[in-house]
Amino acid sequence: MQMAAPVDDPNYVTSRPAELRIQANGPNPGIGLSRPFVSDRDCRVHSECAPLNHLLQSGHAQILHACGLENATRSHFEAQDLIEAHTTGNKTRTTNSTPGWLTPHLKPINSPGTIQTLGTAAGQIRSLQGLRSSLSLSGELRNGIAIPYDAMGRSAIEAMYDSLSDDAVTQMGRETLSQLSVIDKKALRVDNKITPYVPAPGITYNSENAEWSNATQTVAQLIKMDVGLQAACIDFGGWDTHEYQSKRINNLIRQWSSNIRALFDDLQASNKHVTILVLSEFGRRLRSNGSAGTDHGHAGALWLFDTQNRGLLPATQWPGLGSDNLDQGLDLQSTTDIKNTLSTIARHTLG
Repeated sequence: MQMAAPVDDPNYVTSRPAELRIQANGPNPGIGLSRPFVSDRDCRVHSECAPLNHLLQSGHAQILHACGLENATRSHFEAQDLIEAHTTGNKTRTTNSTPGWLTPHLKPINSPGTIQTLGTAAGQIRSLQGLRSSLSLSGELRNGIAIPYDAMGRSAIEAMYDSLSDDAVTQMGRETLSQLSVIDKKALRVDNKITPYVPAPGITYNSENAEWSNATQTVAQLIKMDVGLQAACIDFGGWDTHEYQSKRINNLIRQWSSNIRALFDDLQASNKHVTILVLSEFGRRLRSNGSAGTDHGHAGALWLFDTQNRGLLPATQWPGLGSDNLDQGLDLQSTTDIKNTLSTIARHTLG
């Protein structure tokens, strides 16, 4: 409830100090929603979400609040694994072989060089586990596809996988080289050097956090390259604000909202139909702690941005913030299962 809240709810007002609340008045009031998630309350988003204001008012952006896992946990690792794995019903256990939540919704593509899915962090992306055509690229795209010693290095690596063997390692190596080759051929060059990404005219990405800036621009760049990308996963960390939250959260929200808007506008300007989902493994507790922060909570908000202005999220079933309405007397209660919601959206958008 640090980014979206019913600001005139008496329980919200009395549970947090002013610096940890979204304000209705004052020098930096929250942005009012024309479609409030609680019908009889003044629902607002954080003032640093200003770049998203037009999308929120026009219906291109939606918020589903009081959304979370059916079986809550206060562990980041357990919650993230549960939310990213393909589990159904009340299943709370996963194994290393449990596929990612996106995997059942993406049909395998056998076209050589197609980049069906992308992760912008190093290593296996949990949400995409089980998909063979996924690619991980971290950092700026023009540096991410560089191979040591250029053409000579590529020839040496290709020779390593130039065999008649069909074992998994050889297949993986061939496919990765094929995917990198597709990007390499489509990338713009000047003097034989890949140029920095240039977004659509009038659009500027926030560069305060280089990792976040590179990740959003890499996704935009690959979508515009028409390499067959259907789903991409981006992480933006640093939100575990257990102490001195008000000093840190403003910067995070500004960086996040600026580049979500830039990514949306960049792709819409290129006539690309995209749906952007933003979620966290859990929300924050209603009451602040003694260190001027908020600890791990249960339900939170799911954000959706859709260039086609489709109403893909259900209406929020607000449980209330009174003591009797809170989960374990501490947290916003989850009234909508986030797993079912994600699957429903995937069926509509990935088909």
